[in-house]
Amino acid sequence: MNGGLKVDIEMEADLFILEHKINKYLQKSCLDLPSVPLVALVARELATNILKYGGKGFVTVKREGDKLIVSAEDEGTKNREGIINKTKRSLGIGLDVTKKNCDKLDIEQKPGGGMVVKAVLNLSQQRKGKDFVLDVGTALKPHYLEEDNGDICFYKKMGGKYFLFVADVLGHGKRAGAVAKEIELYLKIFNETRIEKIYAGLEKILQATRGCAAFLAVVSRIGLEYLNVGNIKGWLINSGSVRNLNGVNGVIGRTPVRLKIFKEILSPDFVLIVCTDGIKKRFIQADDLKWLKTMKTEEAAKKILQEFSIKEDDASVLIARGVKWL
Repeated sequence: MNGGLKVDIEMEADLFILEHKINKYLQKSCLDLPSVPLVALVARELATNILKYGGKGFVTVKREGDKLIVSAEDEGTKNREGIINKTKRSLGIGLDVTKKNCDKLDIEQKPGGGMVVKAVLNLSQQRKGKDFVLDVGTALKPHYLEEDNGDICFYKKMGGKYFLFVADVLGHGKRAGAVAKEIELYLKIFNETRIEKIYAGLEKILQATRGCAAFLAVVSRIGLEYLNVGNIKGWLINSGSVRNLNGVNGVIGRTPVRLKIFKEILSPDFVLIVCTDGIKKRFIQADDLKWLKTMKTEEAAKKILQEFSIKEDDASVLIARGVKWL
């Protein structure tokens, strides 16, 4: 469709297909724009409404100059059930996320049933935000019989991006602590935002050690890129849903690792939680996770450490929250 994207929506699995295809399309067509995370949110809400109220339909995304246009159309319950729905319950109901994040919204009722919704995002206004602030908090403690910590929680801002790092060095005590300090020094002096380059240097440091499990991530105004190797646990709270982070098996520096970088589009109020295996994962299973968004990130990290850490192991947690455009 002239350089745009069209995804048919007929079942719940299509929501994941839509997000994946939008991610790829946006990377090719408008990777540098701070509006990108909002497009996936708008498209997903429209697709969800298609499934709820419209039977089936499709979502399109297209860039036209300084505008991104997200459109959706459903067939309406007339075509799905063979009758005309007099109540006109269809695609255009609600749409709180779409209304909040688009610059223009058109909703049209089709004569034969169903609706057409067109959301326009003005990219020229969004370009004014050239920087953002990421709120990051960390907490860590050593094994209860040791003074040295083999866990690492590290973050720093590099240009317009943030680098996040969580690692569990194998072993305990002074030896693990010495390796952890060497890794931290490497990260402090290495000004590189390409994850594969950072990983290559990390591998060299760990060759004569027992190795480590590690999470490396770069957060920018367009989203999250990360590598997760070994027993590091992580969750992304994005648009109200909680999802486990992806990862690969292995021990960096000791076993062959299949290098795979994962990418996520982030909502403006996302929360990222990353822990070593010294943290029990029970906290993420609670029904009420509002405190992760309301507490200061440093306090929330300490709360998780105090209430859910394992006494007999090193433990650490990193929380990154929200993106505030400046």
